[in-house]
Amino acid sequence: MSITAVVLSAGAYARAWPGIEVLVHRSVIRNAAELQHGRFEAAMQVRTRSFFFLDDDDDLARDYLEVLERCQGAGAPLAYTDEIVAQPDGTAFVATRKPYDRAAHFRRPLDIHHLVLCDTAAARRSIARLPRGHYAPEVMLYWDLARQGAVYVPGAPYIWRRRPTGMHRWPCTSISQMRALLWAKANP
Repeated sequence: MSITAVVLSAGAYARAWPGIEVLVHRSVIRNAAELQHGRFEAAMQVRTRSFFFLDDDDDLARDYLEVLERCQGAGAPLAYTDEIVAQPDGTAFVATRKPYDRAAHFRRPLDIHHLVLCDTAAARRSIARLPRGHYAPEVMLYWDLARQGAVYVPGAPYIWRRRPTGMHRWPCTSISQMRALLWAKANP
């Protein structure tokens, strides 16, 4: 298995995930453009066959290697999974996904968010042609990659530690997601 977890972090990130490489890209993120720049710059540094984005405050479940192996074995430019959502009150649930459907992806782009394994070569080609600025990077990258092939792989290897003050609550995040959707609409 040749996989990298790409982590953006303003500070030190000392977590190791056995069986995969961890690429830490030092970034201070204050808006969507800085997030896009950091994500894309880090993705261009990946040296393994596949990668996924891992937020520095999230975790991977015990069976992450088995699910990642199935994702990579699917051979698609984009393979996505279910995710565990850990709420601030200590409860958690599994957000279950469905097989890929282009229209559903457009209606609910964030259903393809945690964990998405990207083929590195295909992602680099996509990143090279995507516009820069205040766009949600994952929405655009995953939309473009899915055009080349996307597969749903059951299993929940990613634990999203949802926080009440997380970046998903920033107004600029909502705006960048809408801008990315407008881009996707213009680039079916």
